[in-house]
Amino acid sequence: MGSKESMEGLKKSQDLLFKRPYLWIITISITSLNFLITYDFQKIDSQYFYYYLVDILTTYLIIEFYALGIRVLNKKIPLNQDFIKRVAYQLTLHTLSVILFSVILNELFDYIFFEGERLSLSFVFYTKDTIVALVFVLFFHVIYFALFFMSNQENLESLKIVPEVKLKVTDAYATKFLHPKEVVVVYSLFGITYVVGSDQNKYTSELTLKEFEERLDDSFFRANRKYIISQASIDSYKSSTNGKIEVKLKIMGTVDLSEIIIVSRDKASFFRSWVNSSS
Repeated sequence: MGSKESMEGLKKSQDLLFKRPYLWIITISITSLNFLITYDFQKIDSQYFYYYLVDILTTYLIIEFYALGIRVLNKKIPLNQDFIKRVAYQLTLHTLSVILFSVILNELFDYIFFEGERLSLSFVFYTKDTIVALVFVLFFHVIYFALFFMSNQENLESLKIVPEVKLKVTDAYATKFLHPKEVVVVYSLFGITYVVGSDQNKYTSELTLKEFEERLDDSFFRANRKYIISQASIDSYKSSTNGKIEVKLKIMGTVDLSEIIIVSRDKASFFRSWVNSSS
């Protein structure tokens, strides 16, 4: 249970690309390479230095716009949650928005700094420079995805198809298998593991709480040595003495877990973060 490490891995890759001094190194490198590709240096003069400075500013703003798009995508479609959908959005809508921003920015700066004489919707710009910009954006995507995987190997594991988890439980009549989503609360009493299902029935299981903890996802929290609770099971909670938290569970059919669950001070901050993550 928990994907904190994978989110940290994503943050590291984003920091590496879009934080200084890497941002300036990338900006100058791309601008210099673009100059080598698009300009005829046999005709170069002092004005080209002015072009170069303007292009550095343009490239910097385009990269900042690219980073803004990445931050929006990270909030809406995190890579570690829906990889295929995220890649599709990043390669299409995000790429097109960056290219469009690049065109608008180049035209704007052309009129501001050169009175419309350098680009002015020129055929060369839209058949050469825009294609170069597209190549750079796609190259950025490749680097970004590569850094994402390199920064956290767990993301690779999360993309693999894994067998569906089934939890073996028993009631008074038969043995059955519950999907993790059908589990509401798991608790231990006198050495016996009990499972409360979404059908509001109570079962026993041969699995220990530790084994349940390994099989359940982030919608569950190991409150203490006796309880693993789901976000759906919580009726209310409040702060207690010495930084602890008291949790009251909902009444689920005939299952009434009236015991107040105590979350220790060491786990209190993690509990609050976990609860808030569901809202």
